[in-house]
Amino acid sequence: LQGGTFILERSTSRHCLELWRNEIDDFANTERGRDQDALAKVYNRIEFEEETQCELVRMENENYIALPTPRTFDSIDSLNYPTLIHISNSVFAKRIDEQKQSNLINDVLQLTKEEQESGKYGKAIVRVGDR
Repeated sequence: LQGGTFILERSTSRHCLELWRNEIDDFANTERGRDQDALAKVYNRIEFEEETQCELVRMENENYIALPTPRTFDSIDSLNYPTLIHISNSVFAKRIDEQKQSNLINDVLQLTKEEQESGKYGKAIVRVGDR
């Protein structure tokens, strides 16, 4: 389980990263938005051909990423897990049953019964009391 993943080609990514950083700085100065909002703004500039030196390839959520909420958690396909399962530390994710989270982690990590019972691995990561 991981969040916030993207892939860069080191030799050609500097310009794109600087565009993104500038947008993040602009958002920070106005106290609105997040890094995802800044990246979306760069992506839109590319789509509308306002930016021609940067290329971003968007991964659709369908088979690659799951952003589970209490409503969608049970729809994660246990026979074909997404590449990225992001359980955010949000008010919605905190309402996902802790045992369901733990079961998912155990399944994804393929923990043995001994590993599960040790208490070191596979516990719920987002709880209602977390800030």
